[in-house]
Amino acid sequence: MRFLLLTASVFFSVNLFAQSAGDWIAPEGKILNYRTLNWNDFQGKEDKELADRLAEENLQARAYVSPAIYFYADSGQRQDNGRVKFKFRIKCAFQSRAFARESTKQEHSNYVLIHEQDHYDIALTYANRLQADLSSRDYSSDKYSEEIDKIADDLHKRYYKIQETYDGEVNPDGRDDREKQFLWDMRIKKCLENNTEEYYSSPESAVQTVKANGTTVKRIPGELPLQFVVRARPLYTEFPQEMTTKVVETKEWTAESSVIAFYTQKYYVQEDGAQAHDNFRTLAFMFIPSGKDTYKRVFIDTFINEGKPVSIAATFFANADSDKVKELVIIATCTQHDRDASGTLYMNRVYDNIGRLVPNRLRRLDDMTAKIDGGFEGTKAGKPMKAKYKNEKEITDALKKLGYN
Repeated sequence: MRFLLLTASVFFSVNLFAQSAGDWIAPEGKILNYRTLNWNDFQGKEDKELADRLAEENLQARAYVSPAIYFYADSGQRQDNGRVKFKFRIKCAFQSRAFARESTKQEHSNYVLIHEQDHYDIALTYANRLQADLSSRDYSSDKYSEEIDKIADDLHKRYYKIQETYDGEVNPDGRDDREKQFLWDMRIKKCLENNTEEYYSSPESAVQTVKANGTTVKRIPGELPLQFVVRARPLYTEFPQEMTTKVVETKEWTAESSVIAFYTQKYYVQEDGAQAHDNFRTLAFMFIPSGKDTYKRVFIDTFINEGKPVSIAATFFANADSDKVKELVIIATCTQHDRDASGTLYMNRVYDNIGRLVPNRLRRLDDMTAKIDGGFEGTKAGKPMKAKYKNEKEITDALKKLGYN
């Protein structure tokens, strides 16, 4: 059998390599389906041949990625009808040859990183499609290799065309077309979260639902919660390494498991002509089952403290109102160390359980949230301060004292 290697960048190439049957062999690269890209992933050196070619056109690559889709089939199992069924192993890797200029990494903008993430997301979508295309059928016992090759080659052609069209539209002659980039951001997101390639040529009216809360997304059968929430993340959010341990799968409100996930979002503030600086917020979402392999992406809340990074300390359920169904409680923290204060802010919030009709956004119980507010612990204005509620036990004990069991 063989593996398929597909690479892409701002100025990308696509290659196809054959491999003899044997042990599982993969091209060099990291599997990043469990998080989104960051600039530390771009460790490669600039490709001299590419740089020389671009220089002839007075162009210069700011960054490029090199995702690789590859597969391997087992020895197969003969079916009663005489045909053969294979199990395929398919992955999408991020090659370390990915390159970014230091000046690009230091820009107060995520524009280029989003563009490169889109290239990787296209590759990931086609990797998932290759898994589905290859695994959904059986093969003839004497021509299975040719049949598998044809499926892979057909996908290879579609993949190459999309990567080429994407770059051609958003980087014509090396220039940034921001409007086209925004359209493609939505197209790629729509395809990624629905595990399809049908929206790559769609108009804005067909893909703009990715911007709305309550969007329906698809889960690939057998997909792990972590891979699901990364693939189905909201538009213009990031899923960093630290959020991988914060994913919660729960049946507290639903017969089938719902999934709670947290995302970060970087934004930029520039005031009075000063240099722009990075700001951060954390967004919470809950994926609630709405049908077979489909989920409603429900917005929970935004956690923010003057643009400083926010961490999620705990997510749990506790009774916080008069009905018998438990409410969702989230503890978020933010560390502050400056001339005004040194310590940790505890942001504790309570959300009402869902009814028969799943909302687009959970309802925050503001009165109860105020009662179990954590507050600041540390030193502020030279005075020591103590947070009242800092963990799950302290909050649940407080709720019991209020009469909620």
